[in-house]
Amino acid sequence: MKHADFCCLAVETATDFPSLALVRGSQRAVRAAEGLQTPSRAIYSWVQELIDETGIRLDQLDCLAFGAGPGSFTGVRVAAALVQALGFARQLPVVPVSTLAALAMGGFRASPAQPVACCLDARMGQVYFAVYAPDDELGVRVLREDVLLQPEEVSCAGLSSCFAAGPGWLAYPGLRDRFAGVMTGLDAGLRPSATDVATLAHAKFLRGQTVVPALALPNYLRDRVTSFSGQPA
Repeated sequence: MKHADFCCLAVETATDFPSLALVRGSQRAVRAAEGLQTPSRAIYSWVQELIDETGIRLDQLDCLAFGAGPGSFTGVRVAAALVQALGFARQLPVVPVSTLAALAMGGFRASPAQPVACCLDARMGQVYFAVYAPDDELGVRVLREDVLLQPEEVSCAGLSSCFAAGPGWLAYPGLRDRFAGVMTGLDAGLRPSATDVATLAHAKFLRGQTVVPALALPNYLRDRVTSFSGQPA
């Protein structure tokens, strides 16, 4: 499938900057709202707005994509519930995408040639952390997998340089001190976006890395969150 042919609806609601993107080739239609605490109230209306704006019907989509986490429990559930509902209704495959990988894609635009160290505040004195390098074919290449850590457990060992992205770097200033020798830049205001979720989903879709809607499940990383009913708790 050529890039111009790929058609996807992507949702990313794992942080306080939820977004929705309807993508067809180079065409992008996006909705986003910084600081939106209850994204479920807006997401479904955004879907209709984007359909009306682009003229793209749901039955023209190749797949649905969502930021599967880690991130806000409620936010990730909203994204999973949306793609499950639309996937069941339209018999569409779903592509789960790491929220931290999508965050890294944003970091690559600020620092194209370097790995991006992604950090989100996981609350409860913990952070979600990962390191990704840019990859021409896949979009991202994992250097350190998504993990849930105490801030003092996050290490820069093995990194000669990196760009830092995400609000977790501000939540725990000691992290910045520990990475001072390798950090070439920092954008603590950067959040993952639905557009970047769609970009990563395209590469995964071409490799057949899709799931049926019933298996479009959140990746919380916290062991105590063990089930998902499709509705926010």
